[in-house]
Amino acid sequence: MILQTLIAPGEKLLLDRNCHKSVHHGVVLSGAHPVYLDSSVNRKYGVFGPVPKKTIFQAIEDHPDAEALVLTSCTYDGLRYDLKPIIEAAHARGTKVLIDEAWYGHARFHPEFRPTALESGADYATQSTHKVLSALSQASMIHVNDPDFKEHIFRQNFNMHTSTSPQYAMIASMDVARQQAVMEGYKLLSRTLELATELRGQINSTGVFRVLELDDLLPDEVKGDNVRLDPTKVTVDISRCGFTVEELQKELFERFNIQVEKSTFNTLTLLLTIGTTRSKVSRLYDALMRIAREGRAPRRLYPMPDVPRFTQLRYLPRDAFYCGGELLPLLDERDSVNKALLDRVSADQIVPYPPGIPVLVPGQVITEEVIQYVVGLLRSQKRMEVHGIVYDGYLPCVRVLTGDEEQALRRVGLTCTDIREEVAQATRRTAVVS
Repeated sequence: MILQTLIAPGEKLLLDRNCHKSVHHGVVLSGAHPVYLDSSVNRKYGVFGPVPKKTIFQAIEDHPDAEALVLTSCTYDGLRYDLKPIIEAAHARGTKVLIDEAWYGHARFHPEFRPTALESGADYATQSTHKVLSALSQASMIHVNDPDFKEHIFRQNFNMHTSTSPQYAMIASMDVARQQAVMEGYKLLSRTLELATELRGQINSTGVFRVLELDDLLPDEVKGDNVRLDPTKVTVDISRCGFTVEELQKELFERFNIQVEKSTFNTLTLLLTIGTTRSKVSRLYDALMRIAREGRAPRRLYPMPDVPRFTQLRYLPRDAFYCGGELLPLLDERDSVNKALLDRVSADQIVPYPPGIPVLVPGQVITEEVIQYVVGLLRSQKRMEVHGIVYDGYLPCVRVLTGDEEQALRRVGLTCTDIREEVAQATRRTAVVS
């Protein structure tokens, strides 16, 4: 809704490549020209952090015509940007700022978590009220702080995406959640912070599991960026427990009825909210202590391969997505990388989950590194969903643009001279055929 309000087809958008898939879908729907910013990566723990400040500042400098900047703060693992200088730099260039605070809707109600995105000057913030406050599933909010807010256009886009038969129970739950946060938020969050501190000490006392602190989680490239940590997100190093991360998650769920929020190849991330009680924390500690006392020998844990850096956007994602395309297999007859895919253009978004970072977006050029990465994931023993892959029987395929479709589309970033040259080349090709 926000992207369609701010951006007309072909206009630029700066965004963290590690943002929620709804942002990438918004790029397709709005027709935006995205400029993707690669996230920082902590390879020791498989954690994806914020985009480095210098990368963001350089992108703002290089693209003064960008209509909006989209960042996620805090991240799934609790890492928070130092937003104020970033927002000021964007506003100095006339760029609007949208912050995804899906996991940070509680922040306004306790000083430990502030400043929020809006307090730092962001124009828009989106929050998943159902994740961290007391609202029904799917309940979410858009907060507006834009002095140039186009209410009519926003209302039209809002109506485009919402039902004419709204779920009033969900809407009522948001109002209850808001009232509870206003009247009791400080007390409830103080309790949550106290429980988080207790849990960290208890987990560390097992002698096997260890809670990662901010310095452990931060990738090297953002250690000077004044990034902060939301202490209600507790990331645990499990590498000494003798289980793989999948085995440990299964053990916690089946034996102790504990559901883990997120994992990497050697960590678990636990989420504490205003609904967390001391009994729940005690049950988790008891489970981890029981597992620690089993004295299993540590096992070698294998990290997932690094997500390839973004390659090149040849066409607007919307233009590529709405082409019919054709399916090409990832592997050839010898079970090797299919060379026919090299330099072709993806028509779909290919997203390994977790971590949920698109390795391909519509309009992006496919390289051998990208294919090797996707094939490696599909062959991995670790169960991994790869959204966007199409199976022809047992053969994994990718939808790509056909040659005719590519000729009919305008490339991203072409100047008038480039367009004239393309037209001339097309004319020469037609003459040769004739």
